[in-house]
Amino acid sequence: MSLKNSLQERFRRFSEEALPGALGDVGEKIEHFRKRLDHLNCSLAERALPEDRKPRVRELSLSRKAERAGQKVVKLREKI
Repeated sequence: MSLKNSLQERFRRFSEEALPGALGDVGEKIEHFRKRLDHLNCSLAERALPEDRKPRVRELSLSRKAERAGQKVVKLREKI
């Protein structure tokens, strides 16, 4: 068996046996990290928004979601 064939065989075995498991583990860790970052971002946004603006921001967010979902334009409440 030549060196080339030997290396090709080792690479093939590695790519079939070890690589898929390693990639799966990395994918899971990335997803876990992404969820932690999302949670941190939500927490920071919650702290940064003043209490008196939260209801208005919530309404705007729901209105945008409704528009994206294809619903009719939602009337926003006027600030009292």
